[in-house]
Amino acid sequence: MALSKSISLVLGAVLLVGLTACDEAEQGRILRYEKGTYLGPQDSKLSDETRDALRARTSLQGG
Repeated sequence: MALSKSISLVLGAVLLVGLTACDEAEQGRILRYEKGTYLGPQDSKLSDETRDALRARTSLQGG
């Protein structure tokens, strides 16, 4: 009787650990890839201010 309770507790603990290992960030991710094709989300557009700041940085780095 005590052995079956121990087994039940161990199995329950294993099940609980297995369920908590399913991270939400892992759900819905791409599992099949196409060579040469980006399948991720589209990049957001840069604002004019950000684009101007990047141009200023590159002009400084270019010497």
